Amino acid sequence: MKISVMVPIYKESKYFTDIAGKILQNSYENKEIIAVVDGEMTPEISDSLNSFNGEITVIYPNKHTGKALALNNAVKKISTDIILFLDNDIMLPDDPEFLSYLHDEMKTHDIVEMPKSVIVESIYSAMISYEYLSIAMACVAFSAIANKSPGVIGAAFAVKKELFDSLGGFRQVVHEDGDFGARAFRVHAKYSYCKKLLVRTSMPNTLSDWIKQRKRWTLINVLWFKDNFLYLMLRTLRHPSLFSTLFLIILPACISISLFYVSRYFNIHHFIHVVFMITQPFNFISGILLWFTQYSMISNGLTSIMLGFGVSLFFYFIFSRFIKFRFNFFEYILYYFLYIPMLITINVIMFIMFIRKKKINIDWKV
Repeated sequence: MKISVMVPIYKESKYFTDIAGKILQNSYENKEIIAVVDGEMTPEISDSLNSFNGEITVIYPNKHTGKALALNNAVKKISTDIILFLDNDIMLPDDPEFLSYLHDEMKTHDIVEMPKSVIVESIYSAMISYEYLSIAMACVAFSAIANKSPGVIGAAFAVKKELFDSLGGFRQVVHEDGDFGARAFRVHAKYSYCKKLLVRTSMPNTLSDWIKQRKRWTLINVLWFKDNFLYLMLRTLRHPSLFSTLFLIILPACISISLFYVSRYFNIHHFIHVVFMITQPFNFISGILLWFTQYSMISNGLTSIMLGFGVSLFFYFIFSRFIKFRFNFFEYILYYFLYIPMLITINVIMFIMFIRKKKINIDWKV
């Protein structure tokens, strides 16, 4: 099978030289690299592309059309079996068998997503790294149990070209990757989250960049929820494997909610505080429904707080070792006690703004 590695470039080349160099040195022979320049061909981008002396294909539309349309137009110009989409802020491993692993995985799957470990260079990227660890937990469950996923993170994933064409490529929306994954899910595309294909990704390292990214990500969450939540719930009732997957993911929230009302009835407040702290970081629903108990918990003693924190720390740490993500104890303290409540607040605000049809300005061409 031919693998076409497609890298969109906008404004700066970032890690493109590293990506292209590693792909060219990869032992897998039936491959090609395509750089899709969306917008101005800057001197820096030109120098990066020229350094490969015709070993890569460059598609340059000479105008900024947005990532989705630029990639769709590029795909129309190639003949291949597998498309590997890599954002140019991705760092590939130094493994000459990387594409061979992908080839083997694509024999039995329609979509293969690469685990993405965050390159930590600041407190902002450090916090985002634990978000990615949480996402990885869900992806592993979908891959291992259901063999399907209702979304993908488009920074690094592969798809069979036949499936990409049948779905009409990416739609010109803010959440083009999550939307594509959801549409692939509706046609029963087989999904794999392969830990052998671990890559690293760059994230915002300044407050302004973090705010810009957060606006887009929270809007993506709201749009995905609007488009797919009801369908996903209906499908869950018909497919045992999907039901077990979702049940595993939302189990902490279910336990939290159930025990919350049990504790209200039997007046066992201390026990529910522990359960809430164990489950709160793992699930967005749990955070929304039970955030207010955190304040009463703080007033009821340090023991319950630390017990819940310790159990959640254990689960995050064990999974980080399994998936080979970095983990830092002191960063996790900040993530657990400060960052998660802030994320919940931001998502709720964005949801309210969307419901009230407020204009949301983001730096993203669609």
